[in-house]
Amino acid sequence: MKLSYNWLKEFVDLDVPAEEVEKALVSAGIEVASVTRRAIPSGVVAARIAAAAKHPNADKLTLCSVETGAAAPLPVVCGAPNSRANITVALATLGTQLAPDFVIKKAKLRGEESQGMLCSERELGISDDHSGIIELPDDMQPGTPLNSILPDDVIFELELTANRGDCLSVAGVAREMAAAFGRPLKRPVRRPQESGGSVGDHIAVTIEAADRCPRYMGRLVRGITIRPSPLWMKNRLTAAGMRPINNIVDVTNYILLAYGQPMHAFDYDRIGGGKIIVRCAAEELKYRTLDDTERDLRIGDLLICDAERPVALAGIMGGAGSEICDATSDVFLECAYFDPSGIRVTSKRLGLSTEASYRFERGVDGLDGLEDALDTAAELIRELAGGQIVSGVIDAFAKKFDKKIVSVRPARARLVLGADIADDAMAGSLAGLGMAVVERGADRITVEVPQFRHDVSKEIDLIEEIGRLYGYDRIAPAGHAVVSLGKVQAPREGKMALVRKTLAYAGFNELVTNSMFSEKEHALLTPAVEPVRLKNALNPQMALMRTTLLGSHLQALVYNLNHKNGDNRFFELGRSFTSRGADAFADERDIAAVLIEGSYIPQWWGGPAVAASFSTLKGIVEAFAFQAGLDPVTFGSAINGYPWFEQEFASITAFGGAVTGAMGRVEKRILAFYDIKTPVYWAMLDLTAFLDAVPHINPYQPLPRYPALYRDFAFVMPDAFEAQILTREIHALSDLVEQVRPFDVYRGEKLGTGLKSIAYAVTLRSRKKTLTEAEAEAVCRAIVDTMKGKFGIELR
Repeated sequence: MKLSYNWLKEFVDLDVPAEEVEKALVSAGIEVASVTRRAIPSGVVAARIAAAAKHPNADKLTLCSVETGAAAPLPVVCGAPNSRANITVALATLGTQLAPDFVIKKAKLRGEESQGMLCSERELGISDDHSGIIELPDDMQPGTPLNSILPDDVIFELELTANRGDCLSVAGVAREMAAAFGRPLKRPVRRPQESGGSVGDHIAVTIEAADRCPRYMGRLVRGITIRPSPLWMKNRLTAAGMRPINNIVDVTNYILLAYGQPMHAFDYDRIGGGKIIVRCAAEELKYRTLDDTERDLRIGDLLICDAERPVALAGIMGGAGSEICDATSDVFLECAYFDPSGIRVTSKRLGLSTEASYRFERGVDGLDGLEDALDTAAELIRELAGGQIVSGVIDAFAKKFDKKIVSVRPARARLVLGADIADDAMAGSLAGLGMAVVERGADRITVEVPQFRHDVSKEIDLIEEIGRLYGYDRIAPAGHAVVSLGKVQAPREGKMALVRKTLAYAGFNELVTNSMFSEKEHALLTPAVEPVRLKNALNPQMALMRTTLLGSHLQALVYNLNHKNGDNRFFELGRSFTSRGADAFADERDIAAVLIEGSYIPQWWGGPAVAASFSTLKGIVEAFAFQAGLDPVTFGSAINGYPWFEQEFASITAFGGAVTGAMGRVEKRILAFYDIKTPVYWAMLDLTAFLDAVPHINPYQPLPRYPALYRDFAFVMPDAFEAQILTREIHALSDLVEQVRPFDVYRGEKLGTGLKSIAYAVTLRSRKKTLTEAEAEAVCRAIVDTMKGKFGIELR
């Protein structure tokens, strides 16, 4: 938000340098992003074109004889289309510096002398209008410096937090500065000069959605004339970053900036049936807004309607068809309070943020603020556009605002702030912010919080206000802490930290992705799972709570690949959600998921790149399980419920069945949906039971004292037989079996069709003594006999 210092001084008497105001704003918790000095260059004066003639050597230039109050008029050549005799204009005289590298000098244009320059609004920084030269009021005396009419100004650019909607106006910031400098707050309100009649005879207002629109006010101004706004108003709007349009629209923007109260001006003749109805949309419909964009509205969106159709999207933007145009003669002014949450939902869903919605979302003043804004706007329109204000005001007050009474204990405030602030100073600070003291006791101060302070509801909020005005820089640093800084980490948090650390140390980057996804992704990834649907989704891409993390990871992968970032390795510890019905909480599962794509080991001088594969993924899962304390981990055959993988696929069971999951190569049809052309390997582990279980502590085991013996076995088995089965069986045969590791697989004509040979490396060791060859041989015979007797598998 941009704030004019000159405008601020109309609301509070300030005679301090701009630097002091900047310090006060920062002390009050309002960040000042920039400070810009704005000035009409000295040497620019009001002048009158006494005569104008066509340039003899150029069709688009005019020879002007310009009076500046001096003895003789000045010759000036001008190319503006509106340069003509008998108008008052802005003249940059000789020697005027309009820009760092632009000084007005005597010149000849197509053979004719020019001793100055007639300026447009853009050339003087008043607005962006460069269509012609400025036309000043006829009563301005030639020779009057323009900076005496538009004095030098300082523009503060403020960065406001979402809770300080009350400062989104000149009046709101003035309230803060009045309290900071101890100056009285002024109320520059224009009260309308009414012409008679009754506004109720011309228009009626009905509110059908009282919770969404507690109050709706309006005034009618008839017989107005649409024309450009005066220079002072254009200057105010441009300084605040707004583009002047015409006198009616500019007045509503002026009020928005001055009071923080959005307004809308309707062409009264286009309001069907002389009725305004505030209601929620009863059905989905297409609606065209003022920016000539057709928007999809949903049931529950708040509308301003006439007797025939919607005329505005309440609190956000007017509709095409009832807007002000050059032929408008009667204006109905709307000034209302709309519920912030409803405006926020509609604005975010439509992706339509306006100056009005920005303020309504943060809350406006539904009491005095509405009245002051409406009265001032009506009177300004009468002054700038002519016409007559019909007597009376529409004030549909469908739902009264509850009073907010909040108490603060001075002793508590002193303890929290760590400053010895007197009770009287606290009461004065709160009163200076518009919080009327309704009760004062020995141990508490009770105030009525004004309606525009939506962020104040508890004692701690009042303590913050007291601290802001006292000045945090005045509070001495504490020498000790009155609270314990130690914190015992919960077992669940410790396990989550262990999982993150283990995967990060393995070379994976952590993702934090959105927990919502679209209907299309749900139909692609988990069509058989019932999702949790959001009632007020912000957009179709976030309509459901995700039932799997795979979609989020593939979206992140697409982003990386589109930015030429290949060889991806990342993980996430997030949640998936499954519906248990409308009357039950969702089933939330804690999931650890990893994704690899491209080369697992990049090319280097010592060798070629190693592409990611199913075996790579399996090794990662095994290493992770070991480091995270999830051993033992076992792998099984493909099972139902994971429709994402191609042929290379396995289920995972770890930590005695407490952890389950799956891993494999993602199907090409799924990758095609996300436009991914490289193979992707993905694994997920459901850690819910593991995280909630009592922590398991592995007992300490010393390093082995005795040597191991190593034996290799190659077994021939059917191709469909799982290697994991033999691994488990060999482990279970004897306590002397320390490790079993499959290290080779062979298929070929020598074995025959449908057969394979898997080689196992078996480590034998006793923790009590050195094994003899006879003892090792007995274990080896048992392995061979068991494989043959139990599974019919022969040693190759």
